[in-house]
Amino acid sequence: MNLRQMECFLAVADELHFRRAADRLRLAPPSVSEAVAGLERSLGSRLVDRTSRQVRLTPFGAEFAAAIRQPIEALYQAHRSARLRSAHHRDLVVAHTPELGQLLLPRLVEAWPATAADDETRSRWRPVPMHTPEQLAAVANGEVDIGLCWSVPEQPGIASAVLGEFPLVAVLQVSDPLASRREVALADLRARQILTTPRTDNPYLDSQLQADITRAGIARTHLEEVGRFDELAVHVATRGHVGIHPGPIVFTGPVPAVTFRPISDASAGVRICAISHAEARSDSIAALLACLRSIVVSLDIADRLT
Repeated sequence: MNLRQMECFLAVADELHFRRAADRLRLAPPSVSEAVAGLERSLGSRLVDRTSRQVRLTPFGAEFAAAIRQPIEALYQAHRSARLRSAHHRDLVVAHTPELGQLLLPRLVEAWPATAADDETRSRWRPVPMHTPEQLAAVANGEVDIGLCWSVPEQPGIASAVLGEFPLVAVLQVSDPLASRREVALADLRARQILTTPRTDNPYLDSQLQADITRAGIARTHLEEVGRFDELAVHVATRGHVGIHPGPIVFTGPVPAVTFRPISDASAGVRICAISHAEARSDSIAALLACLRSIVVSLDIADRLT
């Protein structure tokens, strides 16, 4: 028996649905099923009756859920409170996606000592690469102080600060006829082969991009994924296709013969967000967030799109 098993069981008890419980915990449904099954084995009795249509607690399961709910919540609250009290005496953990780490962390290394006004806000920080769904879970359980990620929806218990908003851009060869325009419409790309980077690590941003592509009438057969964001412009330069990517790609290393144009008919801009636990806003975290915001605000993308 372990804490994760009981956490999964309580989510199933609340949702009466394994997939919804998994979504709430940001886990795969098989992981939740195995956790509940393992807990049942350790207890020697069934907690849940599940059919193809319904999930319900057994009488034993309902009794067990009531017995463990308050102690587990008290344990998590004690952990969150202790972590908040220790914020001035430990390194702050900053999780980041690969692309945002490359974009923001070198600038943060340079800016943070100059912006930390006193010893109370001069906490050290350490980076941890982590994709967005894992960041949300780690922030929620207190393992990460700040997460840097692309657009995310509102999540219970998580505060999301928008550091900046950028357009989607088309990545083009400078000799491409579309490069002579100030903006490019997705509808203009229906006959083109389009390169994107994998967004399975951020389903929220991916769903926005896929909806725009579908609305523009672009066939899925015209889409191809390039494994790394920092290789996308190289593929455009060597193969003559068009790339679609969030605007901060313009700040990666320059690639000869490649230019960028904002996409005019995208449904919304792409946000760079900093997420933190809603109850864990120490002075150190607030100061680090302010520093990150000033870094993103200073990124002059308009200058790179001309």
